[in-house]
Parts: sequence; structure tokens; C-alpha cells
Amino acid sequence: MINKVKKVKKIEPIHQKVMLELKPKKRVCAYVRVSTDSIEQQDSFYYQVEYYKNYIGKRDDWEYAGIYSDEGRSGTQVEKRDDFSRMMQDCEDGKIDMVVTKSFTRFARNTVDSIKAIRKLKLLGIGVYFEKEKINTLSEKSEQMPTILSSVAQTESENTSANTKWGIRKQFEDGTYKINTPAYGYMNGENGQLIIKEDEAKIIRRIFTEYLNGKGTYIIAKGLNKDNIPTIRSAEEWKHSVINEILQNPVYQGDLLLQKTYSTEVLPFRQRINKGEVPQYFIENNHEPIITRLEGQMIREILEYRREQMGLDDSGKYQNRYDFSSKIICSECGSTYHRQKVSIGKPNERVQWSCAQHMRDKKKCSIKATRDEIIKEAFLTMWNKLVTNYTDILYPLLESLKNLRTNEEQEKEITELNNKIMELTEQGQILNRVVSKGYIDPAIFIERQNALSIEIEETKKRRNQLLVNNGFEKEIEGTLRLLDIIRCNPEILEDYDKNLFIDTVDKIFIGKDPEIAFRLINTLELTVYVGK
Repeated sequence: MINKVKKVKKIEPIHQKVMLELKPKKRVCAYVRVSTDSIEQQDSFYYQVEYYKNYIGKRDDWEYAGIYSDEGRSGTQVEKRDDFSRMMQDCEDGKIDMVVTKSFTRFARNTVDSIKAIRKLKLLGIGVYFEKEKINTLSEKSEQMPTILSSVAQTESENTSANTKWGIRKQFEDGTYKINTPAYGYMNGENGQLIIKEDEAKIIRRIFTEYLNGKGTYIIAKGLNKDNIPTIRSAEEWKHSVINEILQNPVYQGDLLLQKTYSTEVLPFRQRINKGEVPQYFIENNHEPIITRLEGQMIREILEYRREQMGLDDSGKYQNRYDFSSKIICSECGSTYHRQKVSIGKPNERVQWSCAQHMRDKKKCSIKATRDEIIKEAFLTMWNKLVTNYTDILYPLLESLKNLRTNEEQEKEITELNNKIMELTEQGQILNRVVSKGYIDPAIFIERQNALSIEIEETKKRRNQLLVNNGFEKEIEGTLRLLDIIRCNPEILEDYDKNLFIDTVDKIFIGKDPEIAFRLINTLELTVYVGK
């Protein structure tokens, strides 16, 4: 038998052969990043871009595929880097064969994000070359080294963050911290102190004055938008939530509360509202105030009243976490409604309110769940009808209640006090128009406004004392409050107003169809037939 020599011929994959013929050079891009917006780092950014243009151009086997750069961005979170995301997308689209970057610390300081990106590119057949460490992620045994180095980079970033936080807290403690972004109404002076920015301070005074005169945050925001008042930090429009934050900010009384937010200790760093996790620092009389302390005190009293209406306990925690908690009653069985979130994570995810009895046993109560937005729409319908027809509803009701009173002398005094409250409120509104046109000095306006507010408050206290002793006090006082609220919020609502609901509704009764009845603070019940 003749032994023949075996011949082995390697047959290259067709795809690889075609690729070698069509694209003999690797399309290589560079990714560069600097972590701050300082002048020094901007220079570093410029030189990195120039360096990698030359670096890629010198290689005969590489073809320049562009520079992806994030300037003034942190490396701790990938999602905050626009060009990094664009580079990853271009890699998926087959536009890039290789990525070159300076080091692991320039690529990402978050180990999880770094390894996730490297593995994703590796599955696409795209390597990342780290110049400083001389590592190509496509080479054998390359996975362990990037993991170790990225972990070291993450620890370094966390240590740097901890040192930075320590320095800032030290400035908090000795009162030397300088606000980078002053509150609306203020700007930084030459030495970093807060000084009043008069054009914005005028808007702040308007917000506080209108709120003290009875307007809600929704109506105030709507008025600012209607008058084309420039928004805070170029937002699209004024929101009632922004107005609420302004009203609660002690900065406008001349005080400063530091560390209202804090960042988490480990990567990825997240900003959180400080609810007692870390110390806060309060500096009294830190700068010139825009409003008086009396105005601030009156605002706090109004806010405290609303917190009580929302069900806050002594520790400041919500007993009623949501607007409708403990307020909805089933018309069929008398049980309270509970909030439910259903179809979580699905396109039809929604919030609904269900009768507790129906949830336990459908045979004992047939009333089905009602969606959260339906109740809000029903409130809108009810409120807009009331605002449109309140003269035909509330005034006759008020007269009927007054006729049931027994003390005519007290009734006469109550009427006089109500008239006085209306006159003082009108004086405040006239005063607002006068100061807005620049006819009187702002200092005189604030002095007069404060005097009016004190007089209104004292008059209301006297009226309330008489109401307590004269029968039907809850119904009459509630009706008078509703009239005051409507006078200050006379416009038709376009969106649900949380504060308005809290101030005006005592209970909600839901029946079949569904039939939704709102018992107002004066015990008057108004029914809305949803869908009809």
C-alpha cells in the first residue's frame, strides 16, 4: 500500500476574505473625556483630540473613523455621556472596528458600566485598546485585567468624591460655602455673597403676595405663564411645584439652609433629597431678604394647615400618603377605598382605587375599582361647574343657613366682619396693581401689605369665635371659605389641582356607573355622573 503525504489547505471564511478585500484597514476611533469644565481641563481636552488624530493617522493598518468626546462630563455614569452612547451605537451599526482610549479612568470609572461596555463590544468583534495599560480587550486573558483596573478606578473615584464631600461639609460648618447656583431672585456678588437680583426679586414678591392673598400655586403659575414671565433656568413654563418650592425656601427671608440634597457614597453617584440621612446647616441672617419674616411665618401657617389636611402625623410622616387616601367611601357598603397599582410594567399600567370590602369579597360589595384619573377628572368637572354657578348655589345656601341662626346681634356682627374681610382683600388686590405699575415704593407696599394681612387675620379670628357660638358654624364657615377660595381662583381649571382639592373636599362617595359625589367642606354634596 502506497503511503501518500497528507496535504492540508486552510480555507478562509468567505466573510473574512471579503472583509480583507474590501476593508484592508481597521476603522479606528478614539474616545476622549475630561471630567470638569475648568480652563485647565479644556486645554487637556483639546490636546487629547489633536493627539489621537495624529496617533491613528500614523498607523498604516488603521483608518481614521473619528473622535468621540465628552467634554465637562463625569465618567462615573455612562448614561450622562452623550458621545459615549453615540460611539456605542455606531459600533452596533458596523461603522467602527476598534476603539482607542487613553486609560481605564478615561473610559469609565464605574466597574459595572465599563465591563458591560467592553463585553458588548467584544461580542461585536470590536476591541478597545487602552494605551496607558497597553491592553487590547480582544486579546486572550484580557477580561480579568480590565475588571481589576476598572475596580481600582472606581475606588479612586469614590475616594475622590468622599474627600470632596468632606471639604464641602467643612465649609458648611464654618459658614464659608459659596453657592454655585443662587436661588431665583439672587445672584453672587464679587466675594460670593448673595445679593438681590431685582428683576427676579420682583417676581418672587409677586408670588408671595398672591399666595398670601389666597391664590393657589396652580393659579399663580398660570398667571406667570400668561404674562410671559421668564422661567427659572430656561424651563418651558412655570409649574405649581416650582411655586411651592419657592414658598418654602428660607433663602427669601435672608436665611440659608445647606445640604438639602446629598449624593450617594458609592457608584453610580445619585443625588437624593436629604430627609435626615446627613446633617443640614442653617445660617440665619446670611444675606439681604426679599420678604419679611412675618410674611414667611404666615406662609408657614398656611402650609402647616394644608399638611394637616393631607394627614401628616407629629413626626412629619404622611398618614395619608396620597390625595384620596382615607377620603373615598363606598356608597354601597360604606367601606373606605384603597389605592392599587395594576399591570405594573405593562403598557396598560394604571393606578386605581378599590373598595376594601369588594377586594375581600365581591359578593358583599359589587362596586368595582375606579381609575385615579377618572376621579381627578370628576373633581375638575364638579369644580368648574361650581365656579360657573356658585352665585346660584352658595349664596342661597348661605342665606338659608343664616336664617337658622338664633342670635340676631351676633349674626349682624358676623355680616359686618365678612364685609370687612372682603374690603381688606380688595384693598390688597388694588395695592398689588398699584405696585406692579411702579406707582409706589416697594418698601411702602410691603409695609402696607403686612398691615393688611395682620388686620385680615385678626378679623377672621373674631368672626370664627362668633361662628363657634352661633350654630351651624361648620356649614357657614365652610361656605364662606369656599366663597373666598372661588373669589381668589375664579378661572376654569384645565388640570387637576391637588391643593384646591385638599382645601375644598371633605369626602368622596363612589357608587355604580360610576357615580361620584363630592362632599365639600361645608357638607354640601355635589354629584358627577362620569361619562354622562
